[in-house]
Amino acid sequence: PFMPHHDIPCAGTMENPIGCPTKYGSSSPCSDGGDDIYEYEIEYNERDNFSGSDGGRKIVTNTFAFLENLTSGRGYYIRVLARNSVGSGSFTSNGLFVVAP
Repeated sequence: PFMPHHDIPCAGTMENPIGCPTKYGSSSPCSDGGDDIYEYEIEYNERDNFSGSDGGRKIVTNTFAFLENLTSGRGYYIRVLARNSVGSGSFTSNGLFVVAP
């Protein structure tokens, strides 16, 4: 598939996704190191290089999360990585930009 259930492309961009690696037999796909993902790390910051002082990280085990204590009206860049017993993947390169309500 081009877009897994979480709607983030395995590779490429949202406009030009590249197909995800396929499963081999009943094993997990190569894109997750061959083992199940057990948590996600979310990083958010007001700067696109994630070096600003208004930001943080959050670890979740679900495919959704609520970010709290954001400054109202401020824009934040958000990126995510997945983690399994093999280790951590890379942060998404096509981070999301949102403005806190």
